[in-house]
Amino acid sequence: MRSALKQPAHPDRSPCRPSFRAHPSPAPWLWPNLLSLDAPLVALLWQLLFARCFRVPTGPAASLLLVLSVWLIYSADRMLDAWRGAAPAPRHEFYRRHWRAVLPVWGGLLGLAACLSWFLLPPQLLDRGLWLLAGVALYFIAVHSAPIPSAGSWKEPVVGVFFALGATLAAWSGLRGAADLLSVLLFSCLCWINCAAIEQWEGSPRKFRVGFAAACVGLAAVLLLPLRRPLLCGAELASALAFVFLDSRAFRIRPDLLRVLADAALLSPLFLLPLAAVGT
Repeated sequence: MRSALKQPAHPDRSPCRPSFRAHPSPAPWLWPNLLSLDAPLVALLWQLLFARCFRVPTGPAASLLLVLSVWLIYSADRMLDAWRGAAPAPRHEFYRRHWRAVLPVWGGLLGLAACLSWFLLPPQLLDRGLWLLAGVALYFIAVHSAPIPSAGSWKEPVVGVFFALGATLAAWSGLRGAADLLSVLLFSCLCWINCAAIEQWEGSPRKFRVGFAAACVGLAAVLLLPLRRPLLCGAELASALAFVFLDSRAFRIRPDLLRVLADAALLSPLFLLPLAAVGT
């Protein structure tokens, strides 16, 4: 995919001379993705929905730490991808150009997250978070110590599982039976579909049937969750249908906008949270 941040060099322009025309401003809809703000928002919405449906109270500290943790992980992953010469998607191009400005912010927020975790999180939640952090560290080592092509098709499902586990971490104590476990599993499948869809729509040679996979998740939610967890069923069905729709129209939508819409498809809890405050 041609980067939205790139522009062909002008034959009369010296490469050493700065120019405001060389790198035009990205389209407005790209900024949440470029700044790695979309993933923390998605994680926060699903955390709130799962916690309310499982009737587990979550304080501001748990929500703030989730937002910080997801941003730190995503921005670090993109900086490492950019340094290693990953495919020039706009998000990688952004971090390749601006990592010197991002790195001090990243370090400061890492320190803030560590302090908040140590002083504000309940011990049980802190222990879960540390185990999950260890898994994320192993993922980073496996992905960023290997040649870029070797990441293969395993990266998307692993990211999906870790993202779903992190977003539902605060609600784990409220798990009650197979339906609750299934709701977390289906959410992890949606996160996997999100990652695979982005790779597919950005021109990956690997073929992933985005629409079919999303339809299967939506069907499973409708068949297995409505009676036990109707709001989670509704959110997961809505996101699944959004992926089916986007996949059917992918060839008509410009790639940079399609990338943003892939994350927007996971914002379905935004419309159901007011109902979750009343009941499940």
